[in-house]
This record gives sequence, C-alpha cells and structure tokens, in this order.
Amino acid sequence: MLAIQGEGWRVDPAWVDRLKLLGLDDHGRWSRFSDGEVASASRSTNSYKVTLSNGQPVYFKRYVYSSMRLRSLFLPSKAAVEAWGLAQMARVGCSTPTLLAYGERRLLGNIRSAFLVTQAIDNSVSLADFAGQLSAPGAAEEGGLSHWLRLISAQLIPQLQAMHGAGLFHYDLKWRNLLIEQTDSGCRVHLIDCPRARRHRCRKFRGQVVDLSALSRLAFTYLSEFQRLRFLLQYLNQGQGVDRANARKLLKAVNAHLSRRPPKGWHG
Repeated sequence: MLAIQGEGWRVDPAWVDRLKLLGLDDHGRWSRFSDGEVASASRSTNSYKVTLSNGQPVYFKRYVYSSMRLRSLFLPSKAAVEAWGLAQMARVGCSTPTLLAYGERRLLGNIRSAFLVTQAIDNSVSLADFAGQLSAPGAAEEGGLSHWLRLISAQLIPQLQAMHGAGLFHYDLKWRNLLIEQTDSGCRVHLIDCPRARRHRCRKFRGQVVDLSALSRLAFTYLSEFQRLRFLLQYLNQGQGVDRANARKLLKAVNAHLSRRPPKGWHG
C-alpha cells in the first residue's frame, strides 16, 4: 500500500522528468489520461502505449473505479501487486518489463484509482498474436510454429522453474501475457501483466496448477498432445529426472482445473 487516505506514488528518479507528460503527481490528470495508442480497454482498466518527448515508448495502465470497492479495504491495489510481482520475478531471474512508476488514490482505505508505468519492449508481440501469425495460411514453413515454440519453451521453462521454485506465481499466465521479443539469436520471452501475482509458501502445488492451466488454454489450439506433454515433462525435469508420479498428479490437477471452463479443442 502507498496510501490509506489520499494519494501516494513512486517514480524511478531517473524518469521523473521524462514522465511529466503523464501527470503522475496529479490525480486529476493521470486518472483521465487517454493520449497514445490504446493497448487494452475495459470498464475500469485502460492501458496506453505512449511515446515520450524523447521518443521512448512506455506503457501507462490506469485503474479507475466509479464506485466504492469495499473488498479493496486496506488491501494492495492491482498496480501495487503488479509492481511487487514484476520486481520479485525479476529478482529470481525472470525477464520482465522495467517498472518506472506506480501509484494509487484511496478514500478511507478503499481503492478509487491506481496506475502503473512500465518501459515498452521493442520488437515484441504477445505469444497469442505470434502463434496466430505463424499458423496463418501462407505463413512460411521454414522457421514455422513448431520451430519457434521449441525456442520459446527453452526460454520460458527455466523462468517458470525459478519463479515457482521461489514460491512465486503469476496467476494470469495466458499467452497474451507473454511477450516474444525476436533477437538475432532467436527470441527472448518476457512475463508481463501480473496484477494477480502472489507468493505461496505452503500451497505451491495450487500455484503450479493455476499457472500451467492458464498456459494450457491456447495450447490446445496450437500444440499436439505430445507437444503439451513434452512441455510439462521438461518443466518438471530440474536436472534430477522426472518424478512420474508427480507428473501424473500435476497433469490430472491441470485437467480438472481446465474442465471447469473447457478451452477450445478440449476433449476431456
């Protein structure tokens, strides 16, 4: 929490002048900010890609609620949770966007609005869009979907192992929340958009199930059963071989979780 009553914010000192465009020190300005390219929009949450005066792009996300949210009483805002999550994931070796600023406004301990600013990652696209482009009719066979997914898995699995091993869980690990940055040597995978991130010290299995289930939803569209199983076995293999009993237990739990709201291509 940054505030109990009124406003609170934190800004990277090196970015204070560059972020003046966003008016982060004035709730009346940032809560209504709508310049730039719309990245996502909903009733309470809006995200914009903004190019600063020096040509640097950043993402500005704001949460503005039209009514009191009693369930948020004295709890961290989504912006604060995401700021914490990005910092913790980066600390254990995950690749995440650079956090530049976040803040919130409260009334009697209740969240009324909040914001988060991260540095944009150049030459990147979500895994959902990337997979769609590679699987589209007419896409080149050379360096196709299977090839890229092997490269992406090789980047993603060590990050998942490090994050989950430390008891950290994303809790919204959908393909649209994985950014694929193409590089000269292949690609780099970045974890983004984690306002539900949490730490489990005694319920790590539950966190694994939630994250792997989120990853699995689009996997049914683009991956074969063999490819999905290979990913799970690679994830479970941390240099000491795979505990097949644990693999079966985890797979059963993921399937049970998915069955509550079956994804496209689900066969039970």
